[in-house]
Amino acid sequence: MELSAGDRPVSIAATVQQALARAGVVYEVRGHTATESLEEAARTCGVSFRRFVRAVLLKDAHGPLLVVLPLTYLIDFHALEGLLGRRPVPASADETVAAFPDCEPGTVPPLGAIYGIETLVDPSVYDSEDLCFEPGVHNVVVHIRRSGFRRLQAGARVAGCAQAASELQGGTAGGSGSELRVPEGLDLDSMVASFTPAPEVRRHIEELYELPPMPAVAQRILQLRADPAASAESLAEVVELDPSLSAQVVRYASSPFFSYRGKLESIRDAIVRVLGFDMVASMALGLAAGRAFRNPPDGPLGMRAFWRHSTYCAALVQTLAKAMPAGSRPRPGIAYLAGLLHNFGFLLMGHLFQPEFFLLNKLVAANPETPVTAIEKRVLCMGQARDVLCMGHPSIGAWLTHSWRLPDEVTVTVCEHHNEDYDGEHAAYPNLVLVANRLLRCHGIGDEIPEPPPEALLARLGLVPERTEEILEALMASGSSLDVIVRYLAA
Repeated sequence: MELSAGDRPVSIAATVQQALARAGVVYEVRGHTATESLEEAARTCGVSFRRFVRAVLLKDAHGPLLVVLPLTYLIDFHALEGLLGRRPVPASADETVAAFPDCEPGTVPPLGAIYGIETLVDPSVYDSEDLCFEPGVHNVVVHIRRSGFRRLQAGARVAGCAQAASELQGGTAGGSGSELRVPEGLDLDSMVASFTPAPEVRRHIEELYELPPMPAVAQRILQLRADPAASAESLAEVVELDPSLSAQVVRYASSPFFSYRGKLESIRDAIVRVLGFDMVASMALGLAAGRAFRNPPDGPLGMRAFWRHSTYCAALVQTLAKAMPAGSRPRPGIAYLAGLLHNFGFLLMGHLFQPEFFLLNKLVAANPETPVTAIEKRVLCMGQARDVLCMGHPSIGAWLTHSWRLPDEVTVTVCEHHNEDYDGEHAAYPNLVLVANRLLRCHGIGDEIPEPPPEALLARLGLVPERTEEILEALMASGSSLDVIVRYLAA
């Protein structure tokens, strides 16, 4: 349905609009440029994070449960278990879309009752007189008084189930030597220890050793890469089995990176005229492999951030490789694939251990200057899943790439991309990824430490610092074409 926000008509989810009308509350609708997170929406609208209300969909044997809390708060799963007598876990992205069918993917209105969902509201929501929330679309914010929001929550239970995360100076996680900021009063050890019951851990470990199957299209592409007689025609036939995958490859080949002035009509054109067999095979393999997982969309480790980081890293690694001395350049297609899949461990982690990943995602957002490897060691080595998870996302990802028989260069990259001292077999690939990630961090992309690439590492690769900066700036200047690809991948 359409409402007026200033001079612009805006649309919000029909169910939300009907609830607002039935409740007879006073509210204001403000449109803005579409954003990918609630934090971005709040900044765009000039709204305090504390006043912005968010919702998280959980699930258990009793069905879905919506937890409503301020944007500056984290769910306290330990307290939640005490309230409910059971242990809900975060719902998947697909389950969330199904629960809110008239809402855009990635947005959850904090009004569970109107969708027939059991709802729990943390009392901190009502600390602010004026509140805001996203009404099922990414380009609108509803402003409403506290009394009006209470009326919309008729039937919801109000109980403490969250901990403040807006004032982060109150707590420090010890044990790792680094100051990990956690919400004041939050018992992080108890919270994580309560996440995963022992039987579930055993089941997850069994799944981990079996590992998810590689998608069928990715398997066929991998077979073609190993076939010396494979042709561009045979590769095109396999990629075209997935029309959206084919479209993404063509879109990338048409981007400014390759300066191709003609029009590409098909995947065959992309192979023959621009990218070549090896590059298209590697790109399609990486994109298809990533589709085996549907992790949460938001946060610094969510699917949107994952694909943005991976896509930019792959493009930058590919370009940096061309700047290396001719005799030591890695294969362009494999270099691209290594950049695209280097953080694959996060996908598997989120797939198998949703509650731990949920907390890790929030803590990474709260500690942007702390290396993600330090945070995951602190968080993931505490719960009952410690035997598997304490190795971190590089080792977990390497298990998966090795099991799927991806190229050895990719497995080495997944395992060693944070190790600036690695100089073993296939070192050029993880070294390039580390350089690319250090460069991208300057633009707020990725999870590397915010420091320049080590000079010794650049020298080992034969890269000149000034030239790497030029390559980075050229990439960022034409990043709009990469952003189009990212939106399709994260959808």
